[in-house]
Amino acid sequence: MGSWLLLLPVGVTSPFKAASGMVPREPLQAFPLDSLPAAARGLVKGRFKQGFRWNDLDGENYLILTETGPFETPGQRRRQDFDAGQDAELYAHRFVNVNGQFSLVWQVRDFVRNCPLDITAEFLTAATEVTDLDNDGFAEAWVMYKTACRSDVSPATLKLIMYEVNQKYAMRGTTRIALPEGSVGGEKTPDARLRANRAFLRHAERKWKQFYVEIFQ
Repeated sequence: MGSWLLLLPVGVTSPFKAASGMVPREPLQAFPLDSLPAAARGLVKGRFKQGFRWNDLDGENYLILTETGPFETPGQRRRQDFDAGQDAELYAHRFVNVNGQFSLVWQVRDFVRNCPLDITAEFLTAATEVTDLDNDGFAEAWVMYKTACRSDVSPATLKLIMYEVNQKYAMRGTTRIALPEGSVGGEKTPDARLRANRAFLRHAERKWKQFYVEIFQ
């Protein structure tokens, strides 16, 4: 199997988990978004949050995470006695470069719409990971994020999404909030495809346990 090359933003530790027998990777480097060709950059929506590059049997892969942050819901007028709702979106884009041609293989898109409260749509960047758990030479790309529209200490929607090539696996639920009177939230449901793959499900369970607790400052 050939070596894998993974490039990360400055200050981000490697999210790559090597399977047994994998050839050691080259040193990690920073990944600037502007290294993508203009045609590929034109398909990226939102503000750059995190970027990775690796080589596997699919070719040269790029994973780009972006967020819009809150913006006023289109078509609304702000009145003196009414706070106009806000939207927020996030995107994960995976490109493959084959002979200089960049194609968008898949895109994860989620959003919160028309929220007059505190709005959240953000990636848990520490949970982003590239693995080859089944050691088949095709990477699994994992992203995790939360969305919410709330004004109190309540759980957010939490999602863990993984793609191997163009097959999607998902675990969905809520964050867990610890309160003096007890914990709330923390539910999770793996989809059928994830339940059917024991290695992927075990890894998803570990990641969920590591990141599902939400701490309010």
